[in-house]
Amino acid sequence: MADKQNITIQLAGQPKIPLAVERSEEELVRKAEKMVNDLWLRWTSQTFAAESQLKVMARVAFQFALLYLRGERNIEELSELDNSLDEMLRNLPGLEASPQH
Repeated sequence: MADKQNITIQLAGQPKIPLAVERSEEELVRKAEKMVNDLWLRWTSQTFAAESQLKVMARVAFQFALLYLRGERNIEELSELDNSLDEMLRNLPGLEASPQH
């Protein structure tokens, strides 16, 4: 059985949200909560102060989705680079008989 615990988070001043999370994930969840709240607070008080709170939260959600997708793209590009480097190493003269990992 997984080692889960019940916690609550609160985003953008909305009612608290109960979550069951792995104990090992709590710190990550708390950091995500803080990041969302920090950006939302900064944007509602400065950059997008004239917009509705809902519209600002939509912008926050979009910003984090974009960040996530950029991270996925970077991982794919790094994987392709890793594969290319492995192929180059395998083709170096004198390494043909080296054991494969």
